[in-house]
Amino acid sequence: MSSVLSELVLIAAVCFNAALSLIDAHVAALARVHVILAEIMVYAGALAIIIFRADRNMWPWFLLTLFIILMGLLVSLGSSELNAKYIRDVLVIPVFILLGMTYQSATFIRPFFILQTIIFLVAVLEVVSPDAFADLFKVLDYYVNTRDFSANSFWNADSNLFLSATRPGERFFSFVSWHRLSSIFLEPVSLGNYCVVAAILIIVCWQDMTIAARCYFVASTLFLLVGSDGRLATTSIMIVLVSTPFLQNISSRWSALYLPIIMLLAAGYVWAFYTGEGYDDFSGRVAGTINALSQIDVVGLLGLNAIAAEKNADSGIVYFILSQSLVGVVVIWLCVCLLPGGRPPALRIYIHAISIFIPLNLLVSYSFFSIKVASLIWFFYGYIYKKHLADGTQYSDNREHVAPASTDALVAVTRLPR
Repeated sequence: MSSVLSELVLIAAVCFNAALSLIDAHVAALARVHVILAEIMVYAGALAIIIFRADRNMWPWFLLTLFIILMGLLVSLGSSELNAKYIRDVLVIPVFILLGMTYQSATFIRPFFILQTIIFLVAVLEVVSPDAFADLFKVLDYYVNTRDFSANSFWNADSNLFLSATRPGERFFSFVSWHRLSSIFLEPVSLGNYCVVAAILIIVCWQDMTIAARCYFVASTLFLLVGSDGRLATTSIMIVLVSTPFLQNISSRWSALYLPIIMLLAAGYVWAFYTGEGYDDFSGRVAGTINALSQIDVVGLLGLNAIAAEKNADSGIVYFILSQSLVGVVVIWLCVCLLPGGRPPALRIYIHAISIFIPLNLLVSYSFFSIKVASLIWFFYGYIYKKHLADGTQYSDNREHVAPASTDALVAVTRLPR
């Protein structure tokens, strides 16, 4: 029963914004407080399950939770303003890792299939009848009512879709004429992020899938990726797929280096290739992030200028540092990369993959902190972490032999043990 409840909380975390938009569109107008209350209910449900199912293997993540709360309070004291959002942004990590550790199932296929199907079907509706999708969710009205958006900030005032769904310029995938799809996420960036996570889950769960399931997950993820027109998502997936055969035999502890390495490579890229033309493209976003990163002073590194974080929403790593302090970022990152005690192939590959994706995402936005996709990332992390602890399997990074990766069509799937 606890596993079913854990599934329901995960699905609620991913889908609750879509549910609220339906209420806002067809029942009663909502406000920001209703979104906050809904998220609090999700966290309350997660914490109730975690407390009921707590065991000693969870203590490191409870300590990380305590650290995040205390650091958030210290940052608030330094800024003379308590902003619970900064605590909530990263609290999603330990909370959903802990929730994932309560999920006791032989495979992760069922919740993944449920989420994939919901997202896929809503995206199909969005393609087949954009007007019906817009009338159903009234995305523009929902964000104007519940966020700090104004109708004038939307690219197309005649559309009831999210502001970036009808952005000016050509699509990345120009062979289709759709607007950028959002599905239940209501905005395209989160759908693109979901596609990256789905691709990683396909790789890690490949051996647990039937042939029909493999075909369904690969085909539907490709559809969602093309639909979202995710430039960064496509790049991230390609990097993960190319890297997997090489990284599967390397200790995941090395993943702790990916964040600083990717930031250094980005700085080198901007220095060598950025011409200063354009902003709302990958080069412009990366250049903006590196410029903002270079301007953080000691006060910002100490978390004493958290109020400036909101001005850096397009620079995820800058937002991360300003809102959590450099110490907070380092501790959280090292916990994610180093805390798992065993290094079985599936867990190793998953840590490598998300440790590549997260820094890439932080280069151009702070969407990584959104519970809509972050809950799935960390739930599966907790599930696979606890699964191998429960199996009682101890792996040595130095001596373990891992079978070579397969070269199957899209996913370059690794041959992982059941």
